[in-house]
Amino acid sequence: MISMLLLLTLAAFTGNLAGLLIASAVAWALFSFRRSKRTADRVYVLTDAQRAVLSKYAIHYQRLGQTDKEKFERIVAHFVHEKEWTGAGIAMEPEMKLMISACAAQLLLGYPDVVLTHFKRIVVYPRSYRSRPTGRMHQGEVRPQAGLILISWEDFLHGYAHTRDAHNVGLHEMAHALWFENSITNGEENFLQPERLARWMDHAEGEMARIRKGQSRLFREYAATNQAEFFAVAVEYFFEQPTLFHKELPELYAILCGMLQQDPDKVLLS
Repeated sequence: MISMLLLLTLAAFTGNLAGLLIASAVAWALFSFRRSKRTADRVYVLTDAQRAVLSKYAIHYQRLGQTDKEKFERIVAHFVHEKEWTGAGIAMEPEMKLMISACAAQLLLGYPDVVLTHFKRIVVYPRSYRSRPTGRMHQGEVRPQAGLILISWEDFLHGYAHTRDAHNVGLHEMAHALWFENSITNGEENFLQPERLARWMDHAEGEMARIRKGQSRLFREYAATNQAEFFAVAVEYFFEQPTLFHKELPELYAILCGMLQQDPDKVLLS
């Protein structure tokens, strides 16, 4: 069962926001009520062997307390069993599903009822691949129209083998999926509190302007591409360099803590 784990080297929108705020606040309140009343999907449980894999290789899982570990496990189990997994030129091993699901759980821990419902299929390539929509080589991408998350396994492993460089394709693509999921009407939308989201977007515009002027306080240049890429890059720094993020961009860090309902810097220090 642990064959694939031999490969794992994981030891180590600007505009007028007033209307948006009002509409989003109402939608968020309705979502919160609906989520609290919603009948849970089938509950899956990880096996002892799967927990052992997480305990050995999922670094974020290792740092959690027991209550959060149980939430983490439920999210992982749901992704493993409910998502449609496809290997594109690579055999889909159980460990691959488990580790990519753990990546999703790392991001979604603050929202254990959010399972990225719109994104039903996860496609895994052995290495970087040529994307049909762009014609360029990609390490991963999200295609909201098709409900797809695509990831290069080689680059996924690299991201978790180097846990302090703020380059993690798994977290980056899951962050894109979360960003889109929040605005797709499917019963799971508007889980990001609208006032926090508006504050985030406002601060993101300011930071993107600094990056474009060569005055970045932390993030790499790619973060200035647009709001979606800024969020995805920020998530990488949030989990891989939380202390530095907290120090250099404290207000932005605090907003993201509120948005994702977790604080990795606090977890790192505990």
